[in-house]
Amino acid sequence: MNLIAVSPLRTVTSVFAAIALGALLSSCGEREKIADGSEPANSTDSSPTLTILTWDEYFSEEVVKAFEKEHGIEVKFETFTNLDEMEAMLRSRPANFDLILTSSGKAADLIALELVQPIQKDLIPLFGNLDERFLGLNGDPGNEHSVPYMWGPTLIAYRSDKISEPEKSWKSLWDERYRGHVLMLDETFDTYGAALLALGYDINTQDPKHLEEATKLLLDQVERLDTRFVDIFEVRDKLLSGDCWITMTYSSDAAVLAEKEENISYFIPGEGASLWLDSFVIPRESTRADTAHLFLDYFCRPEVAAENSNELWSASANRAVRPFISKEILDDSTIYLSDEVLARCHVEGQSSPERQLTINQGFKRLFDLVREAEDTSKVGLNSPAEEDDTEK
Repeated sequence: MNLIAVSPLRTVTSVFAAIALGALLSSCGEREKIADGSEPANSTDSSPTLTILTWDEYFSEEVVKAFEKEHGIEVKFETFTNLDEMEAMLRSRPANFDLILTSSGKAADLIALELVQPIQKDLIPLFGNLDERFLGLNGDPGNEHSVPYMWGPTLIAYRSDKISEPEKSWKSLWDERYRGHVLMLDETFDTYGAALLALGYDINTQDPKHLEEATKLLLDQVERLDTRFVDIFEVRDKLLSGDCWITMTYSSDAAVLAEKEENISYFIPGEGASLWLDSFVIPRESTRADTAHLFLDYFCRPEVAAENSNELWSASANRAVRPFISKEILDDSTIYLSDEVLARCHVEGQSSPERQLTINQGFKRLFDLVREAEDTSKVGLNSPAEEDDTEK
């Protein structure tokens, strides 16, 4: 499962007496061990601060403030625009972060690379509130290293003032009528997922022939439709401005954008969708692992998880939240999916090295083609010749 999210970098500051910190640390329990049984030299909290590396705008500010007030801990955020950037930030500054929000697939990679430390479940008494459907996935079968947070489908959003009624299929992203106004996410699993589903293949297929067909379909999209591959922030901006007519995006983003702009509509394609799951992991070099566990337990409270879900328009991985979730969100069939729709959605599986290499090489071909098109013809999303080319 592959989950998102999202506001500008914020730092919420609270100052508390040193005695409060001492009381907090004494209650945190025993220091945790790393995978090999040794004790990390930096595992003891030395100051009341927690630094989280996350997608932008992914936490309720009120919830964070309440945590700070309750525990006397300042929470700081650093943000990334895509998962590759997140991994690069972790590798370059491994001791700078205490918690990281990442996709389930990327979490599996970080675990395999031994870049994260084990979760101490005895320090998370409320871990049992989490939904079993989102436990034991993708290289972390016992959730020994990750704690699920939010989930949802990747779907299609479009401008109803530009497009009368797109086909309820991933194939609509290859419709010639929308040439020059199609955007795709620059996340490999989601993008290849759209192409594979459009072709009728398993989203997690390891078959190199299927992956090559998906690459060719994406190359065709660039050549015929002048499609660009961008981060979620550009998707939002271009969809709101009307420069983009149709795109793939995350369910939480689609719901928020539709609230801002009445001409934005969205749907889950008939073939199904990739299902994202964002999870917390604790970097191996974190100096405040005890505080990270305290934060995780706080976020397992049903009312806290529900407040985040209500504000972010995302489905929570906490099964105890439903009494606290707003009716509007519970009734949105693209956020809390029916069993029938959920059966057609697919979580990111563990990729073989061969699959990952094939997809990475395919993505390079895509971006090389996009650069070539921009260099030679200067064709962009806002092509002047198509400004009034609304399909109706």
